[in-house]
Amino acid sequence: MPSWLPGMRITADRITVSSAQTEDTTPGRTTASTTYTDASGGAFSASVVVPMSGTVMVSIRSTQRNSATNINTVTSWQGVGSVSGTVYSPNDNAALIWAGGGTTNLSLGLRYRLSGLVPGETITVTTKHRVSGASTATFDHRSIQLEGAPA
Repeated sequence: MPSWLPGMRITADRITVSSAQTEDTTPGRTTASTTYTDASGGAFSASVVVPMSGTVMVSIRSTQRNSATNINTVTSWQGVGSVSGTVYSPNDNAALIWAGGGTTNLSLGLRYRLSGLVPGETITVTTKHRVSGASTATFDHRSIQLEGAPA
């Protein structure tokens, strides 16, 4: 939350915090790409207005599996600000990785604090997916939650 100083005017734009949540419950979204891309069905994303703190909490969840054993199914995300441009690129260090799990579904989730954003801009988070080798990854449920956060 903002730090209030004596004589400071408290206005709605200083205390308003936005949030957004979206779910994709369509089973059978897929990718066979070994580089990060959208799953079949197109981009899956959520957007929120960045609060005065310049900080947004990002939560993503995916239920995923693979057509092969010993091949990883990987879900990460990309963050793009309407003013800042790309502020976060998909990578394996902040990813949901079902390592060699094969055809059994596994639900995974992560939470990330994205700071240094421009207050008032719109941030859009899009899930990105890949596999580690020749196979097809399948996603049966995905969700994104974005929450304005204190500095």
